[in-house]
Amino acid sequence: MTLLGVMFLFTLGTKASDLPTDHTPGSEYSIDYSDLDLILKGSVLNMGPSTHKPPITRFARATGSRIQVGNTRMTNQEGNRVMIHAFEAPELAYLKKIRDEILAVPTNLPLEHLSKNEQLAYWFNLHNVIVLAKISEEYPVTYLNNFFDTNGRDSFLNQKQFSFNNTLISLADIQQHVLTNWNNPVVIYGFYLGAVGTPNVRTAAYKGATVYEHLHANAVDFVNSMRGTQIWKSSELRVSTYYERMNSKFPNFERDVRAHINKYAKDNFKRRIASTTSISADIEDWHIADLYNGRPFSQPGGRYAGTTTDGTGYQFRTRLPAHAAQILRARERKLFRLYRNNGGTVEVEALPKAEKPD
Repeated sequence: MTLLGVMFLFTLGTKASDLPTDHTPGSEYSIDYSDLDLILKGSVLNMGPSTHKPPITRFARATGSRIQVGNTRMTNQEGNRVMIHAFEAPELAYLKKIRDEILAVPTNLPLEHLSKNEQLAYWFNLHNVIVLAKISEEYPVTYLNNFFDTNGRDSFLNQKQFSFNNTLISLADIQQHVLTNWNNPVVIYGFYLGAVGTPNVRTAAYKGATVYEHLHANAVDFVNSMRGTQIWKSSELRVSTYYERMNSKFPNFERDVRAHINKYAKDNFKRRIASTTSISADIEDWHIADLYNGRPFSQPGGRYAGTTTDGTGYQFRTRLPAHAAQILRARERKLFRLYRNNGGTVEVEALPKAEKPD
């Protein structure tokens, strides 16, 4: 990790319960995340925006079987995917090296010397590379809820095992620090938890100069997706349990979450929300957000040729397991529709509007 600026040694001693809150407005210091960019650009598959509709494809089945494989939830084709199956020992070692170098940044430059936006980008990148390294280390794994159990004293979320300024901190410490010291609720969309039903992993690291723009893009993606919101029987607005997880940003839960969702909802969805009379948090999907759903091979002995069918009855042969090929096929159809509807051009990730910083 290279600091853009002069590198100094400073006295250490920050406690996990008292992470640095001071900042330097207008600071010219920034952190170079080009190594993390390289990992994310090479491994994150951008799935494009959600259609905010249930998938039209039938769920993949094991060849010659009635057994459904992969993620069978309505959210199974949403959210960016990480090609974790391709990470081998060198990639994992590189991830851990990046994690440790980001943890070590304050030994060269106290975070108080950074602007508040640069600090926010730092905490997101530290949190997210810790998560990515852990999931890669445990892979293959299909469900991630136990890793992030807020009530589990021994869950990965709550384990104080990362040395920051000579004090051990946890992912929960990082999350709480951000939620406490940044007022804008959009910050909840910066935490990568590796699961389909949580905010998107991005194809590049967060940067201080653009952190709110990219948080805004994640907010729009999540709110306008099946994994973020659904309307049932025209009167009930169902939202992700992720909002309950981040409930410190929504003290009057129903009122505040509704206002928050209205802020990021697209116009046609906003009109549908207006007719709802109740709100409940019961959408969740803790399947891993990789291409293979934590099942890189559907049969012993390696890859095999399977058959998958989309909603039109079209069948195609693939060397991928059927549930993985189904995700790629859904992405292809979605991007084709975007291309057709936009007159022959498509941007998978358009430049988002800027959010107002704290």
